[in-house]
Amino acid sequence: MLNNLVYSINAIVPIFLLVVLGAFLKKWGKINDSFTEIADWIVFKIALPVMLFLEVASCSIADHFDGRLVLFLVISVTSVFAIGTLLTVVFVKDPSKRGAFIQGMCRSNFAVLGVPLAVNMFGEAGGNTIAIVMPFIILMFNSYSVIILSMFSGSEKHKLDKKSVLGIVKNVVTNPLIIGVLLALPFMLFDIELFTAADKTLNYLSALATPLALISLGANFKTESLKGRVGYAAIAAAFKTVIVPAVCVTIAALCGLRGPSLGVVLICFGSPTAVTSYIMAKKMDNDHDLAAQILLLSTLVCVVTIFIGIFILKTLALI
Repeated sequence: MLNNLVYSINAIVPIFLLVVLGAFLKKWGKINDSFTEIADWIVFKIALPVMLFLEVASCSIADHFDGRLVLFLVISVTSVFAIGTLLTVVFVKDPSKRGAFIQGMCRSNFAVLGVPLAVNMFGEAGGNTIAIVMPFIILMFNSYSVIILSMFSGSEKHKLDKKSVLGIVKNVVTNPLIIGVLLALPFMLFDIELFTAADKTLNYLSALATPLALISLGANFKTESLKGRVGYAAIAAAFKTVIVPAVCVTIAALCGLRGPSLGVVLICFGSPTAVTSYIMAKKMDNDHDLAAQILLLSTLVCVVTIFIGIFILKTLALI
């Protein structure tokens, strides 16, 4: 029991401490909004795509590709968005809040928190497993979110039509994370090694991704955004961090997923709402204030819920 507790602490605490560091640095005035804006750009456009490139390029598809895991994630992510949309239409009476509500309880911060959590939990095997499924998850999260936000947008220019569908395709194709994975596929499939200078340079850039993203995440915390709409935000955050991961991880375990594969399912559904959900909600004329509240609450709560999830799975010898 003590070993399982230490394992769980070691997986989540380093991530939590970097987020806290970012919050304190912002409070002390050492970093500002300009810093976080630049940091987010570096992470999503350079460091994170490079990290995924290296993870995919260095792993063997024969050793790490789990077809059952990919199939499970495709079906479960689609089901979560579909069921979430149905429940929201039935129970959320205010149409202006539906888009942000659905995205908040279905879309996770998988890209930023996924890799460090998987590596903390399973080492290199965890990083390889999550790198393999990353393009599928990113594709679905981005596509479904744009569709949902278009359906419930307050502006006619963002309604779902031929132009917006083409926009969805463009956003997916030009996503830096997907590009990073696609560029790595030839290196993985044909076992191509990088030149030493290129390998070292990319590893330096990759090392920026996790600490910079987590510090920026902490610095972006704005407690004042919790004012108003707390009820909607609390319900969405509860679905995101408790109900959805509990159901999906249980089903995954019953389907026979174990070890890093089951851990990736927990990370995928247990991670907090994606940081970009607020930006997308604002750009597409949805309730971005509600999106910010869901993001904040789910991020705070997931520190506890992911810790409990890891501890339970470790105690049951499922990971």
